Amino acid sequence: MSSFKLQDFCTPFNKDSVNLPLIHNKNDLLFSRILFYVDNAESDYLKISDIAIIGVPEERNSDNKGCSAAPDKIREELYKLYAPSQLKITDLGNLKNGKNVNDTYFALTEVVFECFKNETAVIIIGGSNDLIAPVCTAYAKGKKQFNLCVIDSVFNLDDNPELISSQNYLSYILNKNKNIFSYTNIGYQTYYNSPQEINFIKSNFEAVRLGIARTDLFGNEPFIRDADFVCVNGRSIKMTDAPAAVKPSVHGFYGEEICQLAKYAGISDNVSAFGLFDINPKYDNRNQTSALGAQIIWHFLESFYQRKGENDKNIIKKYKKYIVNITDVSENLIFYKSQKTDRWWVEVPYHIKDKEKVYLLSCTKDDYIKAGNNEIPERWWKFFQKLN
Repeated sequence: MSSFKLQDFCTPFNKDSVNLPLIHNKNDLLFSRILFYVDNAESDYLKISDIAIIGVPEERNSDNKGCSAAPDKIREELYKLYAPSQLKITDLGNLKNGKNVNDTYFALTEVVFECFKNETAVIIIGGSNDLIAPVCTAYAKGKKQFNLCVIDSVFNLDDNPELISSQNYLSYILNKNKNIFSYTNIGYQTYYNSPQEINFIKSNFEAVRLGIARTDLFGNEPFIRDADFVCVNGRSIKMTDAPAAVKPSVHGFYGEEICQLAKYAGISDNVSAFGLFDINPKYDNRNQTSALGAQIIWHFLESFYQRKGENDKNIIKKYKKYIVNITDVSENLIFYKSQKTDRWWVEVPYHIKDKEKVYLLSCTKDDYIKAGNNEIPERWWKFFQKLN
């Protein structure tokens, strides 16, 4: 039996801080539809919830001083919104800050891992982006290989992989977490990253430059669909839409674009954790960025309850199959299309101990069309090399 107790890790969110709008029926607001954790309550919150929300007011390993206030500020905006559907969501309150930052990391890993054990998806509201690392540790603790997708303008690859900070958390994850299978960045801006960093990421992982990501927003959906953990950094958003950043950028995603990316994360059957980091209320303008952060989370919640249960077994057994022969590839490319959602997948064959296996990779219809024109889809080729 687990000895895990929420009161050891969390303090309840102060519901009285939410200034509810003057409307006739407040029962339709998220405020009235969400279960709030209360100290020493008997309820087993995680077993009765589809999603848990946890705030992490931690910033000690970051130069973004003030972002620890974001979890409560974002909630104050979130709970004033109308509920998108029937919900089974618990707000677990805020993680207690440890005596040192490593204690906070440990506690966050424990709480997220407990959510995973109960098959409860988790939304993490930071706090600084170094908190991504202990969430990834929760996947490793469960001995699960995972895919990480980060929407950010920079890679965070500073030199020292032994320490966790907001500048090098990715170095730490890639060097220390043996359970990470793939990493994708969406929205990097070339002038913020060295040529060496860009070359390293694009050679070993996946990255979509901001201009390309914005030109074909739907083209980002397969990367997000394959992820287990999707993170949004506040500085990935254009400063006119999200001014609350210690280092805002004149370029970035528009508010409606970042909300669309959050929808892709919510509707993915794979995504079990969603994080929002580095929003700093100290620099906000009339709570503009906190309100956008709330709407990002709202769009994740709305699409979460539209999931279709499109897992690997169902796709291979039940979905329409398209077989394409490419001249320079010894294997036929086998595509699948969902009749429910029009989403596409492609098989990536590989071998383990002389046994033939298949990795099902998310893709787009354009990849199928390219294969029909005798072109090897870039993403398929990268994963084929990775697996073989």
